[in-house]
Amino acid sequence: MKLRKRIFCIAICFVAVALAQSYDSGTVVKWEKQAYAITALHPAGNHIVYSIKVGAVTYKVARRTAKVEMAMGQQIQCRVEKNSMIVRDEKGKEMKYEVVGTE
Repeated sequence: MKLRKRIFCIAICFVAVALAQSYDSGTVVKWEKQAYAITALHPAGNHIVYSIKVGAVTYKVARRTAKVEMAMGQQIQCRVEKNSMIVRDEKGKEMKYEVVGTE
């Protein structure tokens, strides 16, 4: 009986954590190829830098890829954590982008 209560409490904790990660709606304003170095270990190269408007703030975000992953005008679900933006796609998969600036 005690084991069932523990499992139930653990399950409730996981649900609470999952619900605590709320997402904001954003819009991809534009994307462009830019020479950009994510870290000192990864030298500058051409990366796609996205401008994403969330509320009154426009974030510039990038990943280490030259592949275009979002289209201009696309509505996205995202959240900002420290220097990162987490974008959730239609299937629920999360992709992490580095915030490289704001406007």
